Amino acid sequence: MPVQFSCNACKKKFKAADKFAGKTIPCPSCKVPLIVPALPPDSIPHEIVPPQASIKTKSQAEQDIEAMAALALEETKQEEEAVPQFIQFECTFCDEKVSFPIDLGGKQAPCPGCRRILKVPMPAVVKKSGPDWKKQPDKRPSGALRKEEPELEGTWNSTMDTVSRDALLEAGAIVEEFEPLTRAEKIKRAVMVFVVIVSGLLGFLYYNSYRGKVNEDAQIAKIELSIKSGDLANSSGEIKAVLLAGIASYRLSETPEVSASKIKKTLQSALASLDKAGSLFEKDFALLELSRSIIELGGGKDDVRDNKKLKWDEVQKFLKQPFESFTIPEIKLIALKEATASFIASGETDRALAFASQVLSGSAVSKDKKIDDHSDFLAVVGMELFKAQKIEASKQILDSIRTRYTSAPTTPVSPFAAAFFKMAEKDKPLPFVVAKDSNNEADIFCLLCGDLADDKLETLIGSSNFKNADAVFRLNCLTKVSFLASVLGKDVSVLKDELNRIVSEGVMPNVDSVQSYLVLSAISQSLKISSDSWFKASDKVPQAMKDYKQIKSRFLLASFLAKEDFTSSTLEDTNKMEAASLSKSMAYRHVGMNPKNSSWFKGALIKASEPEKSFGYVGIAISSDKNFKKK
Repeated sequence: MPVQFSCNACKKKFKAADKFAGKTIPCPSCKVPLIVPALPPDSIPHEIVPPQASIKTKSQAEQDIEAMAALALEETKQEEEAVPQFIQFECTFCDEKVSFPIDLGGKQAPCPGCRRILKVPMPAVVKKSGPDWKKQPDKRPSGALRKEEPELEGTWNSTMDTVSRDALLEAGAIVEEFEPLTRAEKIKRAVMVFVVIVSGLLGFLYYNSYRGKVNEDAQIAKIELSIKSGDLANSSGEIKAVLLAGIASYRLSETPEVSASKIKKTLQSALASLDKAGSLFEKDFALLELSRSIIELGGGKDDVRDNKKLKWDEVQKFLKQPFESFTIPEIKLIALKEATASFIASGETDRALAFASQVLSGSAVSKDKKIDDHSDFLAVVGMELFKAQKIEASKQILDSIRTRYTSAPTTPVSPFAAAFFKMAEKDKPLPFVVAKDSNNEADIFCLLCGDLADDKLETLIGSSNFKNADAVFRLNCLTKVSFLASVLGKDVSVLKDELNRIVSEGVMPNVDSVQSYLVLSAISQSLKISSDSWFKASDKVPQAMKDYKQIKSRFLLASFLAKEDFTSSTLEDTNKMEAASLSKSMAYRHVGMNPKNSSWFKGALIKASEPEKSFGYVGIAISSDKNFKKK
């Protein structure tokens, strides 16, 4: 019978055949030598005969090996016998304990109780029979190439001489050293960083400008609606006209969705509103603003095709309308000078000549006039052409003036024509006679304008005789010469000193003198007349004069525009201007056109009343448009 025992070391139980009783064998589990217990005496069968002495016995080592093999075989048989023949588990549907043969493990079978299909679980121990297909011997010839398993990337095998650098870096066995950057590389990287920063900043500024533009578009639309049927509907004609002119200029430059023909209608409405102007001289300043906006309508073929601009023929015809309504000749001359410069800048030189003739056609010279205004107008156009190096076109003007005096020798002199001939034909005599020692005002005007063209103005103006002359006479002389200086772009210190002196005096005995000051106020910024001089002149306006408050406000506006900087306290000076006057409104527009004032000025607009508020927003819109284009 088998001997049952357990290992003293690992405590595992075993069975050994009775022939191994009393022998020493290694433990099949932990390999520790152990002695198989001897059988009890009463269990030894009597029929067993001891081996004969003549039979050769096995060595102790062979006996141990045989015992181990037998013991292992015995244990394997016990394990195989311990494998259950049935699989027992509970039905997942009816909870009844069921039993299935072991060969159904892993398969599906119906429950004996509820007849539902169950999946039979695998048995805990499954006896393996037959060879393992994964460990089939390779039956290829010994010299055949064996397929090898793919090696992991970066591992080291017997075919490699060195470990990869990446593997060493990852393991931290070596530290990668970087070469220092050269000076050129450092500069290149610094430039790249700078470009990225600047690009981001410009993008941010561009976005803010675009967002501001959208807001201004909405504000402009609100103002236009207010002119038609809102708070501005009862404003004076000149205020509505200048507001509409500013709106047209803004939309023409930055709102491509608005056609040029629609913008023309806006300007036509502006022109029509001047029929109800409150003041004749204010109407002239409004016409000057309108003529500047109308000239912007002209464009080339591409813009005309895209309906962004109008044909120059149409613009020229439209531009003549405001020129027919001017009452102050000098303001009309300013408008003609600016229109000529715009025609030349747009490549429409011939049109500049044609428009000058169109404006002057039908105008007759009064017999009692001492100056030929017609030749003065032609000369201003000719000087603009001469400055732009349009020599042939300027010669046509010279010939027209010369023919005028040749055909009519009694035609009064023209101070501007005298200056023009001095510039263009220095070696030729004037087409008319100017008496040098004459006390005639027209002759003195010609001498002064000729001296300005020859850069010799100091000789006459700087003399004590001129400084001690009648104030009205000095005012008329300085007005004529100052306008010519603005046309030629000359900055003469003695002229500037005399202008500040005469403006401070405020010589206004009659309407003609007031008109001279109004002309000077229109060109004051180019002449650099001081703010203080205009402020003093505003106090000299006779209260009995018609449009006293509007004239005073115009001089205060000239004082306001002469200031180099604007603050919230500076804006308070506008309270001295007439309420709801064109001058006060244009002061708000001028501040709005200065971007550096936008932060505090937008807050000031909330407190302002109409129309100042609207003019301020138009100024901001025009300023935003210009800044948006620059970016």
